[in-house]
Amino acid sequence: MATNFITNEAGKSLNERLIELIESSDELKFLVGFFYFSGLTELYEGLKNNPTVNLKVLVGMNVDKLNYNLIEYADNDQSASNSQKLDKYFKSLQQSLTSEDFDTSTFYEQVVFFVDLIKQGRLVIRKTKEPNHAKIYFIFDKDNSVKKKVFITGSSNLTRPALTTQAEFNVEISDYGTEETEKYFDELWEDAIKITEKDEVKKRLIDVIEKNTMARKITPFQAYALSLKTYLDSFKQQNISSSLPDLLKDKGYTPYRYQLDAVAQALAIIKDYNGVIIADVVGLGKTIIACAVARELRKRGLVICPPGLMGDKDKKSGWRMYLEQFGLTDWDVRSAGDLENTAEYVQRINDFEVVIIDEAHRFRNQDTKDYEFLKNISRNKIVILLTATPFNNRPSDILSLLKLFITPKKSSITLENNLVSRFKRYQNAFEKLSYISRYANSANPNNRRRAQSDYETLFGEPSINLSKVKERSQYLAAEIRDVIEPVTIRRNRLDLQNNPAYRDEVKQLSKIADPEEWYFELTDEQSAFYDQIIREYFGAPEDGGRFKGAIYRPFEYESGKLEDLEREENFEFIQQRNLYDFMRRLMVMRFESSFGSFQQSIHRFRSITEHALEFIKKTNQFILDRQLMEKIYSKDEEEIESELADFSEKLLNGNYPKNNRIYELDKFAKRDDFLADIHSDLDLFDEIIAKLDQMDLVKDDPKGNCLVEHVRTVLSQTPKPGEPKRKVVIFSQYKDTVDHLEKKLKPVFGDRLLAVSGDLSSKKINEINRNFDASARKQDDDYDIMLSTDRLSEGFNLNRAGMVINYDIPWNPVRVIQRVGRINRISKKVFDELYIVNFFPTEKGATEVKSREIAQNKMFLIHNVLGEDAKIFDIDEVPTASGLFERLTQSPDELEEESFYTKVLRRYQALLESHPGLAEELEHFPLRVKVAKAYVENELLVLMRKNRLFIQAKTYNGEVEGEPYPLSFEQALPHIECGDDEPALPLSDAFWKHYQQTKEIVEETREALSANSIESKAHNNLKTLIKLAKKDEDLARYVRFVDTLLEDIKDYGTLSDYTLRRIANLETTNGDKRAKLIAEIEQLKTELGADYLEKEKEQLKQTHKEIIIAIENQVL
Repeated sequence: MATNFITNEAGKSLNERLIELIESSDELKFLVGFFYFSGLTELYEGLKNNPTVNLKVLVGMNVDKLNYNLIEYADNDQSASNSQKLDKYFKSLQQSLTSEDFDTSTFYEQVVFFVDLIKQGRLVIRKTKEPNHAKIYFIFDKDNSVKKKVFITGSSNLTRPALTTQAEFNVEISDYGTEETEKYFDELWEDAIKITEKDEVKKRLIDVIEKNTMARKITPFQAYALSLKTYLDSFKQQNISSSLPDLLKDKGYTPYRYQLDAVAQALAIIKDYNGVIIADVVGLGKTIIACAVARELRKRGLVICPPGLMGDKDKKSGWRMYLEQFGLTDWDVRSAGDLENTAEYVQRINDFEVVIIDEAHRFRNQDTKDYEFLKNISRNKIVILLTATPFNNRPSDILSLLKLFITPKKSSITLENNLVSRFKRYQNAFEKLSYISRYANSANPNNRRRAQSDYETLFGEPSINLSKVKERSQYLAAEIRDVIEPVTIRRNRLDLQNNPAYRDEVKQLSKIADPEEWYFELTDEQSAFYDQIIREYFGAPEDGGRFKGAIYRPFEYESGKLEDLEREENFEFIQQRNLYDFMRRLMVMRFESSFGSFQQSIHRFRSITEHALEFIKKTNQFILDRQLMEKIYSKDEEEIESELADFSEKLLNGNYPKNNRIYELDKFAKRDDFLADIHSDLDLFDEIIAKLDQMDLVKDDPKGNCLVEHVRTVLSQTPKPGEPKRKVVIFSQYKDTVDHLEKKLKPVFGDRLLAVSGDLSSKKINEINRNFDASARKQDDDYDIMLSTDRLSEGFNLNRAGMVINYDIPWNPVRVIQRVGRINRISKKVFDELYIVNFFPTEKGATEVKSREIAQNKMFLIHNVLGEDAKIFDIDEVPTASGLFERLTQSPDELEEESFYTKVLRRYQALLESHPGLAEELEHFPLRVKVAKAYVENELLVLMRKNRLFIQAKTYNGEVEGEPYPLSFEQALPHIECGDDEPALPLSDAFWKHYQQTKEIVEETREALSANSIESKAHNNLKTLIKLAKKDEDLARYVRFVDTLLEDIKDYGTLSDYTLRRIANLETTNGDKRAKLIAEIEQLKTELGADYLEKEKEQLKQTHKEIIIAIENQVL
């Protein structure tokens, strides 16, 4: 049955009916809500097939964007002039034609046709003065003698959905009302604002379409420049108060622009992500920047820092002084060593809104009680992390830092939201690549086999190609840097020197001379003993090392199934193996530091082992301090050794924490081996002590003697013209070494030596500042030498010293930078050139060349024992003896390279200087522009903005094509870069297919929890609790909280690994322990807060991606 109703359902769509009518019409009159190209595109075929038809479009509404979607709105501003209404119309047009709806091949193909219609005068557009919601399609049908005039009216606007698929109600009318309808249209038309009939307005319309929408044509060079600008713009800044520079001046600081810019950038990052990592290198003022940020936030907060950086009660040093200077009088300073009490304090006071965490890299392991405390302290607060080492850590370490202020499974720092799954991939790849690099050519066949297996897993090839390993490692490192970059402020001296805005501020920095090597001579016997300690006594067990460390890994002896434990990645096994490796490596580092320090450690380790054996004999049991296994990630080595000694005393006296696991020796699969290995270690310690005594290495210390001779020479030198006497700072990692050296140096240098190894009193701090800080108000000259642990490598200005002596090798390069940063201060230049000294062993009578060879071989032995603890090489580098020695003797300035940001900034500014007008041109580029150029492979790069710049890429060659993959801008730049004469190519036939795939970000589906993962065990335990609560009224009170924990584990991921382990270990199967179970749940609820997840959700910020540009590379 024929009908005049058109609903886009079973019969014809409105689009189909209009096309039929248009093909036989000579004039069209449309009254629509807005002039959308998508609607006209649907009518494209009908218009194209009728070259004589003329179309009048009367627009009744404007459009705007709400929540990133286009909406029509009525502009009821009666006072607006025609010119103002035109401006609003053109703005509406520009917004619509840069939206997702039009980002199709159809639009790009047909926009030219409609622009030509406008130019020819066949498409005439006017805008009603008053808002009009009506929709009328009026057609003059030249082929129909009966129905000359037809109009359709109803709900459909001139959009693709309204004309085709969307449920609408329209009616076609020809037998009545046509004259009245045409009159209504004509009256509105005559009163409307002309858009395409006035030349200047018509030109403006065409310019808007061709230049200010995604239809704009651009050159590859413009695309290159636009990509640079977009990257730099992502480092946005927030306004800071005008009083901040004055405050800095008032407190005696120079208001450096690089610091003020860092404050402004940190505020912007905090606004977007609720936290920031300030990671400038030592000496650039991280503490000042953090305090300035805190002042600008105008919220109460607290600082968590190492005890030595807290400052004195008189507020003359440390964080207490800085908070006082910046007017943060309601802030608190708390020790990183007292997090349990701090967590209770924060929960009780409950008005802290900001947390500053100094030396944040100490909290890199989520599976510790201290990290759990810190995470709960930081919950729902602004978090400012200070660290000099954000990038040279394992992926899991970096995630631990990010997790302190970012919701891991709802992150906005990446295009897809789940950081947890991403970092699992990173960590897995990192561990395999590290192992392959280290053991591909190992003499141990088991190590080689595992390296081979890891290589096949990653690369799908049987033969190891270390070049591919290096390339993949570099790609991984770039990916991780790209993830952390949006929330990190990281500059070094080279960045400041190369940045035009800052370079004048850093002219006062001293030059750092190439490090000197001071060689201490060993006899042949001593040299052989040196190698024996490293290789034979404390080498890795798989390499035949004699140190068993049984008391640090009892679980292996209890289980007896080492291969199964390694394969299953058993937590208890891994935790204890890490502790054993830590102790083994500690002995080697103490030995390299000084023979005196090493002797102290050997005696201490012997005593600890002896106490453990006596406890075993008395009780037939063994207890390992659980907290000790956690502290290896956050405490200094010396603190660990001291606490281990304390625990062994408590163990012997029966005074130990009762919550530690008790090992029953009768249940050990390898009980006899356990006891034998303990005795073996005691014998080893006795052997070492006897050799130290026999060679008299402590009393007649060749390394200490060498230090005395050289320092005496340095202090006797005449100062250079215009420079003061050069003081010396001697750094060691260990208090025992400092105590040993003090006894050696004091008889020679007397009261001119200042030794710092324990707690810092106010008097000691004043002595340090007056004698070694060139900026101190009162200057003294009581000391020539300072001998200190690394406590003074953080937070002190020591620029009256012109030489830093590294008595022991700083295996982490950051430690070198920190030490030198104490004497090379941006605030005041004292010496033109600064000196660094490293100590190395040689043999008596060796030439300089031979000494270097001996030293590099011995250092390489140590490096191989330290493994990952030595951060000299990146995972993409194959360690060599000569390469190691070269790194150890490198200037700290060479350890840092110009940041990628600074490189891009210099490149962009060079483009602007050589191309006048480019900056203005780039300011007006529309979104979603596209270009193609020649390149060495067929690929597509889509640049998107979601707070910052992201890039998705896809490679395709004929039938072979890969999946879209992310690229950092650093990785993508070589693919984008080109000269200003690079010609644009037509987009390929395959472009739109690949573009649609590449621009869509597919969120990772919630991955199934691994059966052995701590998350899975915690999740299963919580599900069991839900079931038990149905039959237990006491448990039922916690169902809502348990549901919250489940939701967190599945969708948010805010719980630390330690908290997850607590949940996984809840006793849910033993009814006799129900009271304990309820108490533990109540404790979790108290620590986290019943509504903690709701607060987390409130902090989440909605972000939306915008496509900036698509660049297609084509092989010609």
